[in-house]
Amino acid sequence: MSTASTHSAGMKAKAYNLNELDLQQVRPGFSRTGIRSDEAVTTVNWFEPGYKTAGPHSHPFDQLSYVLTGAMRFYVNDEVFDLVAPAVLHIPGGAPHCAEPLGEERVLNLDVFAPLREDYLALCEHQGYGQ
Repeated sequence: MSTASTHSAGMKAKAYNLNELDLQQVRPGFSRTGIRSDEAVTTVNWFEPGYKTAGPHSHPFDQLSYVLTGAMRFYVNDEVFDLVAPAVLHIPGGAPHCAEPLGEERVLNLDVFAPLREDYLALCEHQGYGQ
């Protein structure tokens, strides 16, 4: 049995209320937590009105960025995308990008990364994954 199958086989289904998960403050106005599976990590991001981006970054992971409440402006390469919930943006691995909320509403944004991002696994410790 592969390692991925072993992890899944030992896990039980569990539901999480996104409003009740412990958040890590990344910067003032931007907090997050995470949920993982064998092959992907989802960050649960909360952006407060008025938060300004720290500027573009890039990583080798493909990213699906879902805006579930509010509106976000995304900068990807030389393009600008204004997403109003419910919406999703595909950001290819390696593309410089950043985002910030639009308007006066708190934004709930989910980012799905694949393959699995080892650097975000600490955000998912509350799941007890693989224990």
